[in-house]
Amino acid sequence: MTTPADPDHAPLFDVGSPVALTPVERLLALGDLYTQHNDRIDLLFSGRAPLARDAYVTSSHRLERETLACIKTVRQQNLPAIEPVTSAVVRLTQTAYLAGGATRYLTAAQQALPADNAEAQRPHLRRGFGQYLQLARELTALAPATIVTSATQIATRLPQRARSTTTAPSLDTAQRTTLLEVAHGHVAVTDHYGQRAYGHTVPVAVDVLLHLEAEGLVERESTTVPPLFPGGPSRDRVRLTATGIRVLSTVIDCFHISGPPAARPAPAPAAASTARARR
Repeated sequence: MTTPADPDHAPLFDVGSPVALTPVERLLALGDLYTQHNDRIDLLFSGRAPLARDAYVTSSHRLERETLACIKTVRQQNLPAIEPVTSAVVRLTQTAYLAGGATRYLTAAQQALPADNAEAQRPHLRRGFGQYLQLARELTALAPATIVTSATQIATRLPQRARSTTTAPSLDTAQRTTLLEVAHGHVAVTDHYGQRAYGHTVPVAVDVLLHLEAEGLVERESTTVPPLFPGGPSRDRVRLTATGIRVLSTVIDCFHISGPPAARPAPAPAAASTARARR
């Protein structure tokens, strides 16, 4: 991507996708882009990112367009109109709408920029610029997890022609689970895979991360995640590489995504009446 002459108007990251991506690969790449977007806003709140005037608006708008493009790609696969595929497409559509709402909030935040640059570097969560920024951040907070979950459901019904032809290396359960956690945007580390390598839902073993990095499936993006506590060191986001995305797309349909618990049927009126009569 060509860098614009004005760095304040440059997007936060390149959202272009390689032509050869399969639908699931493209969704996994999209989830990563949302994680990057959220991280940049978090860094701004922590005072560890420069305020590029409309870069957040530009990137959010591009994410909205890319989400809609992914939905179009999925629909072109002629997937069966059954659960959970239909719900997965609906969730992706909702994500696109939320990204559009985030774009509008970020536009309002840009218009509410304070004259004091120091205040802009430390946005207040409950007024003006910072409040709009926080609202935009909330709208995209669940996007990575939503997209990856939808990709998992869609992968189980994709025709063979739309699947990745990458030969996946032999991965055990811990390695596959860690790749999925990374795809969700759950893994951030300090001190080059130190002691704080954890996912949001399950612990992520450092030796597993090291193995996946040696295999070229994950990489660290330095100091892109705010510290765990004020004054602490910034953390490194662990992300899937292009190879990692292709490999995960070949095994993602092995994961079982549980649905909501089934409701217990209510007792029939006649049975309830009989029970009262016997008391």
